[in-house]
Amino acid sequence: MKNTLFSREITYGKEDVAELETASIKVQLIYDKALFMLHGHLPDSLWDLWIGVPYDIISSLYKGDNDSGRVFQKWIQSPSGWKCIGCERHCLEPAEPSRQAAASGQRLFTFHNGIRQSMVLQAAIWSLYENTLLFQQYLGNDAFLDGAELDTISAYFVPTYVNPYRLKENGKRYKEYKQDHIEVYQEWISAPDLVLQWNGGLTEGRWMTGVYVDHSRFAGLGPYLKDAQGKRTYMQATVR
Repeated sequence: MKNTLFSREITYGKEDVAELETASIKVQLIYDKALFMLHGHLPDSLWDLWIGVPYDIISSLYKGDNDSGRVFQKWIQSPSGWKCIGCERHCLEPAEPSRQAAASGQRLFTFHNGIRQSMVLQAAIWSLYENTLLFQQYLGNDAFLDGAELDTISAYFVPTYVNPYRLKENGKRYKEYKQDHIEVYQEWISAPDLVLQWNGGLTEGRWMTGVYVDHSRFAGLGPYLKDAQGKRTYMQATVR
């Protein structure tokens, strides 16, 4: 069933907003922890291949310590509850300035986003989760993820892998992400269908919920409609 809206406004219940406020911070702390671990153990060559952005740029943004923007987590209200399918680290680093920008003092940046900045980390966290469950009785207090973090991943993360075999074995639908030579596969999570009628036009797509996190704090909702071509129409969030 498709919901039809006649204005660019999405209404959220207070309970949903309260859950997203708490869950987004828990998710963000796991992102930070996993990223720090990867930076400490991945050789530079693999870091450049899989992540593609210097750690000091990602980590400062992850912790909200620079002025380039905020983390934008992508959530779906699925039939089984809220699920986080990834995040966009709007990592901005100084780009080669143009003469016009240099003359005006304008700051230019390179925008980083995509599989290497989102889905690879998602797959790494899911692998850590599954392996921790598998070897939990042997790891004891040495496990990378503690009990609360395992509960958060179980509740809000989506199975994500660098190959589709596990998803196929379990008979799960999945979405394939490709960028350069990187391939990531994530279990398909259905999102509510949405039709937006506004300004005399008609836009159909899936209802997604962006959650902004800044300085490890909840910083608001950014709902959007994502059409079949991946284009986003951002909307306003209201709470009832």
